Amino acid sequence: MKKSAVLAILAAAAMMTGCTSAEQVFDKNYVRGFSVEGENGKAAVFSFYDENVEPYSSFAGDLSAVKKEAELGLGKTVFTGHTEIIVLGECDYASVLEFMLNDWKVSPSCLVVYGGPLSAYIMETYGAEKLTDSVNHIIKQGKAPECDIVTVLGGLLSDERSAEIPLIGESGFVGTEIISVK
Repeated sequence: MKKSAVLAILAAAAMMTGCTSAEQVFDKNYVRGFSVEGENGKAAVFSFYDENVEPYSSFAGDLSAVKKEAELGLGKTVFTGHTEIIVLGECDYASVLEFMLNDWKVSPSCLVVYGGPLSAYIMETYGAEKLTDSVNHIIKQGKAPECDIVTVLGGLLSDERSAEIPLIGESGFVGTEIISVK
């Protein structure tokens, strides 16, 4: 009888330990928006769904290093699968978007806009939620073309090697910008 009770306690204890090592939702920072610029190094600003987490600026050699730096700085895993918007500065557009779609697994519906040298400022000032809402609104009004990452990357990898995307400036939507593969 004692042996059965001890085995039952040990079995229950073994099953409980599995829960503590699993990564939980609150153990991650979920990226809502991201700005990126730079050719030989990447300057980036992450904006998160959690309003208590300030936008995080990072500079590193490539996008993998930028994300790792953000994770170290924030003390949590950075999850990019729900990213809603990317603000591009000057960079290798096709390789950045391809990396984000294939390696970071951003949503195929993630919007892509151009901010030029103001990309970091735009992400920090407006935030991902406001940018996403504004871009969706101007697309519905017919002032800007569809600019999801799949459409934009498709244009960059096509024979034309270019794509038209919304241009965001200090005062918000300015017009459209044609980006091309260099």
